[in-house]
Amino acid sequence: MQQFLDGNTLNYVFTVGYRNLKKNMAAINDLNVFPVPDGDTGTNMVHTFGGGLGAVAAQKNVGEYLKELSRAVLLTARGNSGVIFSQFVRGLYCGFKDKETICFADFAYAFSCAREDTYKSIIAPTEGTILTVIREAADFLNANADRFDNFQSGFEALLGCMRDTLARTPQMLPVLKEAGVVDSGAAGLVCFFEGMYSYFCGISLDDIDEIELTTAKSGLGVSFDADSVMEYGYCTEFILQLMNAKTDISTFSKDEFVKPLEKLGDSIVAVVNDSIVKIHIHTFTPEKVLEYARKFGEFVTLKIENMSVQHSETQTAPQKEHVKYAIVAVASGEGIVDYFYSIGATMVIDGGQTNNPSVDDFIKAFDSYDAEHIIVLPNNSNIILTANQAAEFYKASNVHVLPTKSLVEGYSALSMMNLWCDTVDELIEDMSSGLSTVTSAYVTTATRDTNMGGVKICKNKYIGIKNKEIVLCEEDRLKCAIDLVSNIMEQSEKEVIIVFYGKAVSADEAEKFRHWLEQEYPLADIGFIEGKQDVYDYIISLE
Repeated sequence: MQQFLDGNTLNYVFTVGYRNLKKNMAAINDLNVFPVPDGDTGTNMVHTFGGGLGAVAAQKNVGEYLKELSRAVLLTARGNSGVIFSQFVRGLYCGFKDKETICFADFAYAFSCAREDTYKSIIAPTEGTILTVIREAADFLNANADRFDNFQSGFEALLGCMRDTLARTPQMLPVLKEAGVVDSGAAGLVCFFEGMYSYFCGISLDDIDEIELTTAKSGLGVSFDADSVMEYGYCTEFILQLMNAKTDISTFSKDEFVKPLEKLGDSIVAVVNDSIVKIHIHTFTPEKVLEYARKFGEFVTLKIENMSVQHSETQTAPQKEHVKYAIVAVASGEGIVDYFYSIGATMVIDGGQTNNPSVDDFIKAFDSYDAEHIIVLPNNSNIILTANQAAEFYKASNVHVLPTKSLVEGYSALSMMNLWCDTVDELIEDMSSGLSTVTSAYVTTATRDTNMGGVKICKNKYIGIKNKEIVLCEEDRLKCAIDLVSNIMEQSEKEVIIVFYGKAVSADEAEKFRHWLEQEYPLADIGFIEGKQDVYDYIISLE
């Protein structure tokens, strides 16, 4: 039985916990009756933790891993339940920050730290919620942690306590008792720990039964039109970057910051992480909340939603049309995105070089379709692992990741696609058929002086890249593109040349490049697309 965990193992334990939370997401959503029945607690908790997992890499040191994860989860937190969940993770970090490995006693101590942080994040804590499960679990661990010398036996006893508290939440909150349900956020936390416990027992996720939860029934059926009354106000969330020019960050007080907000709304959740402040508030005057907050800093993200409309939409949303195949591609650049849609992509996720999407971004895309099969084109070697992780988590459709490593390979796969294939294996085979022969070429600006592969590279000059190899460096961008294509064609003459030119390239320069290609390679099929991409001035597909 496992007595110690390092950061890599803890990352895996958290991942299994996340998978079980995702498995139970719909049931948790159906429990959501507080403060309004918007049905998103499960979704918010899944997206919060899933976003954090997708944004950080595992590492051996527990403290360093939790430091990165806690910040990532805060920045991806959604809704009241998501913010509380993110603060729970932040509390675990406070307990683990000096640890390279942890035993169960260390986990018990960190859990107590998490209790303190979650309660501090709520202006008016309500018992009978996720907070109560955390508090009573922490009390249990404080009294009993020394009885357990391994994680399996410790988690078994801990879960017994958490399940008992969850079952008693309707007796603590009249709104839960009236609806005949347990608290949704508490249920989500128990689902997360159920998944973690399964790891220590060696149980497959497929063997884990969903927790039996009573579904809430709501009769609101709210609509919102010109004659409606604003009954619920606005759910307002933002991440604020404190600015030295506006406030003394070293003496900033969360409690003092929140006091004026209490007069503007309720259901306030406030979290502070270094110079980042995250606020969730229900208010009828969001403009006053924002005006006040900007006295201290500037917004990193901002969301304001009409809670009556939120609920109405969950009641009346149309059924998604069932399709056999959906194609999800990753790309950046307005022109490239539009072109990918035009040649068959069902959805394009914004991302790529310097902008890798998270697991959460993929799952959101998958949830947009009622598809039997989803084909994913990551189009970047740094995104393939994230796509595979998302595919592993997602159970509503059969997700297949075609490991395209560049936009060029993604273009090749889409151009060879035949959605009339009888089987998904045939479709994937068709889409993969050109990948072995396609060459990716790029022109971009060097960011530093160096030498690579025998090529002297000078900062701010243009470099030509063949697949992943830098083959030349030039003063002139157009000359760099011409020499790059010449280099590739000398080694293996290609029949199709497609050029995506970026924001920095003028139409006149692109036309000169086209003219040169047509003169030099009259037998080749040549195409030019205004990709409007950043980073790479030219992305060239040669096949």
